[in-house]
Amino acid sequence: MNTPTLPGLLPGLAAAGAAAAGAPWWIVIPLLLYALPAAASAIATLLTACSDARTSAMRRRHEDAFLTDPTGNRAGLEHIALLQQPAPPPPPAPDPATQAQPPAEPPATPP
Repeated sequence: MNTPTLPGLLPGLAAAGAAAAGAPWWIVIPLLLYALPAAASAIATLLTACSDARTSAMRRRHEDAFLTDPTGNRAGLEHIALLQQPAPPPPPAPDPATQAQPPAEPPATPP
C-alpha cells in the first residue's frame, strides 16, 4: 500500500486551491471532503515518522549517558544489550494431520 505523504500532497492541494478559487461553494465543499482522508493519512504518517525518530534519538542519548561510565552502569548496559537482541522466532505451528484425535466419549446409558 502506498501511503501519501504531506509533501507529496502539497502540489495537488495547491492546484486544487487555485482551481477552486473562482468556483462556487457547492463545488468547493465536495472537493475538500474528498481530499480530507488523504491529508489525514499523510499527517498520521508524518507524526509516526517523527515519533519514531524522537524515540530512537532518546534511546541513543541514554546509551551515550551509560557509556560515559561503563563500570558503574553495567546493569543499564546489559539491559540495553538484552533489548537489542533480535526476538526469537515463534515455534512452528503443529500440523493438524499429525495430531491424534481424542477418544470419543461412550454413549451414556439410560438408568
